[in-house]
Amino acid sequence: MKNNSFNLLVVLFLALFISSCNLGTHTPTAPPIVEPPAPIPPPTIAPPPPPTTNPFPDPTLKIVGDEEIVFDWGNDRCADHNIPDLAFRAFRGADGQVQAILSHGSSYRMLGPDLNNLKIDCDSVMKSAYDADPAKYTDAEWIAAPYTEDGETVYALVHNEYQGHSHPGQCPQNDYFPCWDNSITLAISTDGGKSYDEALSPPSHLVARFPYPYKAGAGPEGFRAPSNIIKGQDDYYYSFFNVSEYGTQKQWVCLMRTDDLGAPDSWRFWDGTNFDGQFADPYTDDIIDPEAHICPHIDQVGNTSETLSESITYNTYLNRYVLIGISADWLDDREVWGFYYSFSDNLVNWTHRKLLLEVELPWTVESSGSDISHLYPSLLDPDSSSRNFETTDKTAYVYFTRNNFGHGSLDRDLIRVPVEFFPSE
Repeated sequence: MKNNSFNLLVVLFLALFISSCNLGTHTPTAPPIVEPPAPIPPPTIAPPPPPTTNPFPDPTLKIVGDEEIVFDWGNDRCADHNIPDLAFRAFRGADGQVQAILSHGSSYRMLGPDLNNLKIDCDSVMKSAYDADPAKYTDAEWIAAPYTEDGETVYALVHNEYQGHSHPGQCPQNDYFPCWDNSITLAISTDGGKSYDEALSPPSHLVARFPYPYKAGAGPEGFRAPSNIIKGQDDYYYSFFNVSEYGTQKQWVCLMRTDDLGAPDSWRFWDGTNFDGQFADPYTDDIIDPEAHICPHIDQVGNTSETLSESITYNTYLNRYVLIGISADWLDDREVWGFYYSFSDNLVNWTHRKLLLEVELPWTVESSGSDISHLYPSLLDPDSSSRNFETTDKTAYVYFTRNNFGHGSLDRDLIRVPVEFFPSE
């Protein structure tokens, strides 16, 4: 299985490279089409025993209806690069209107009275700076996780990609993957979500990255693609994110939290015992032990085989957290890729993942002969009472991106499908 895992990872990297767009120079241009790497094929891992007091010891999530197009790139786009290129996020503004982000190097929002009635707004809310200095963390920037308490001031975790191959002199390999360095930064909107900018002057807006400087040839690596932010009962704000190891490309999932959304350096990661792990900036900090600033994987979802990290909500029907993402498992003597989910009582310990929907992904379509692939699942409930859609009840929707015409195509639609939670199989 090690050979299969290695081969799948190589195929994945090649598929992602083919699907990306080469920016060519350091001059600001249309952003690349880049899919975050996915987990390598997993072994079977036994789940921890469920709490004896839980009335739903083995709940399931099932699709209960047909697909619906939320954003049709062919008819609704404002520009060619107006695409859903990260998991779908939404919040309610101060005026009660729902805002949902279609994230890419130039991010747009959809507006409407609720999640069921959204239309695209053609004013870009944030454009990438494409800065050639890797120490600034302002190259290609995706709004990944907006969160607001009042609907007027909005903080957002940002997926920042330093793409060395697009900047002269920064990538002797002249290739995307060896020079792909990822970090997480913080943006802010003070006009209710109409526009976003760095929360602090770069590089002070940095939230999380590896404690090593950019190095051509060490990639693909970095901390990237954070989940939505969810507020716990302890008044801390939590977010998961994907890690691709510096120099080796092994992957896992980490969990971080803060009690101050406006302070980028206040985020701390789960170190295996407590939230005492502190991120470091290799360009500004005096780092004695780099390993002390690298987060470990979260139980069950965070090792190199299970990288569910796209969407986190609290389910009021089950009284448990639900995590949704892309993964694979060995089912019926075959490897099955698709959208999976897992449950937790505490955000740290998770049940073994269950398959929600088997789908073609960018790294499986070639073997299947299909052009259509899927990415970025997220779970949202239009009836959520949370301003930031942090909760779900018995019914909700899974939103995801559908790539319609294979690698390199910009034709990507946002799809949703109704789902329902059940006490057991």
